[in-house]
This record gives sequence, structure tokens and C-alpha cells, in this order.
Amino acid sequence: MSNAQTGAASAAQAEVPSPLAGLGIVAVVAIAIIGWAIIGGRLFQETSLFGGFLMLWHYANVEQLDIKKLPQALAGAVMGIALSWQVVALTQAMGPQGTVIGLLVMLAAIYLQIIAALPLVFNVAAMLYLTVAAAPLVQLKVDFVDFALATVAGGLFFAGFVECVKWGAARLIKPAATPAE
Repeated sequence: MSNAQTGAASAAQAEVPSPLAGLGIVAVVAIAIIGWAIIGGRLFQETSLFGGFLMLWHYANVEQLDIKKLPQALAGAVMGIALSWQVVALTQAMGPQGTVIGLLVMLAAIYLQIIAALPLVFNVAAMLYLTVAAAPLVQLKVDFVDFALATVAGGLFFAGFVECVKWGAARLIKPAATPAE
């Protein structure tokens, strides 16, 4: 194994929290999830509420909770939902020809994501939400506007929550004093 590989492996291991810190993280995540379930449940339909939770997963695992990447993630998510919706709308309006046109639009969007054109809206979040929103059971049950609103609101809720936790943790955990040289 090269030095670069061992350095990356050891850096990844250094970032793994202790078991006690892991319990603390799970407690904080549980509070966030319960908070969104209560707030989002009052604002959005049950069938749309998962959009916020899906954004939490994407924001945490793909964007690494980087607030600077949130606008792109939200814009991409809305684009993915819109791409799925347009297939349904065109099919309802035009029948099989609408389905073909809608699928061609989806393929064009996938191509734009592959070549990294317009990355604000054609990105990983767009492809994630396109994949989920294109599932037949989702298309039959979800109100696409409510789903998009729940996704954006959930993303803002979770990002705000995370930033507040980061701010609080920075205030509670003082950096160790460095010895004078």
C-alpha cells in the first residue's frame, strides 16, 4: 500500500468517533429527526415528508454537512423532482408520445449531469431525487409540489439544526491550549 493510501486510511480512522461520542451523535440526530417529523408533519402531507429526510441523508453523506454545498443540493433535488414530474405530466397530457418525450428529457438531464454542465441543477442530488421520484409508487401517491417544498424546507431545517449544533459544540469544546514555544 502506498503512503498516500495509508495516510488516507489513517485519516479516515482518525475521524471515527469514540463509542461515547457516537451515542451523543445518535442522540442529536434523533432530536433532529423528531423535530422534523413534528414540524414537517404539520406543514406537509405524509406522503411528501420523506423528501426532507432524503435531503438529510444526501446532505450528511454526500455533501458532508458543508453549508456551502446546500444551495446546489437543494436546487438539484428540486430539478430531480421536476424531471420526474414532467414525465407524469406529459404522459397524462399526450399519452405514449408524452412518455417518450419525457424520457428523452430525462436522458438529456442525465447527460448534462455526466458532462457536468449546469452543475447547480444537474448534479448528484438531482439524480438521487429523480431516481426516487420516478419510482411508480411515489409517482402514484406524491403531490410533486408538496414533495419539492418538503424537500427544501427539510433541507433548510436540517442544515440550520446542524449549524446550530456546530456553533454550540464550538462554544462548549474549547480547543486545547498549545504550549508556548
